[in-house]
Amino acid sequence: MPETWTNISLVGPHVGMFDAWYALYERYASEAGAQPNRRSGGALWRWLLDGTYRVAGVMAVDARKEVVGFAHYRPYPNTLDGTEACWLDDIYVAESQRDSGLTERLIEHVCGTARKRGWRELSWISANDPEARSI
Repeated sequence: MPETWTNISLVGPHVGMFDAWYALYERYASEAGAQPNRRSGGALWRWLLDGTYRVAGVMAVDARKEVVGFAHYRPYPNTLDGTEACWLDDIYVAESQRDSGLTERLIEHVCGTARKRGWRELSWISANDPEARSI
């Protein structure tokens, strides 16, 4: 069941959503200095759909069915205490939503998933800019 918040629904990735997700992913990857293409984007999309490498995701979708944000995450072993933790690989929000609190909402969603799965911590590396570090 999708979680709805200010006309934005948080949903898991599903078949039929690739093009909407890829449009935002392409902007994210370009801003991160990568050279995105549909082949590499398609590989990540398959991982999200079938759980390869236990990669999971949450998408923020507006009323027009446009993807306006996403977070990709996965478990990793915490070798110091023998538990699993959560690694947030990617988080990105469309410029139109950046002051709406959506970034924090996506992080809260991932934290909730981590708690449900017994992952004791959430880690990520942010871009070296004040906006990213303020979250």
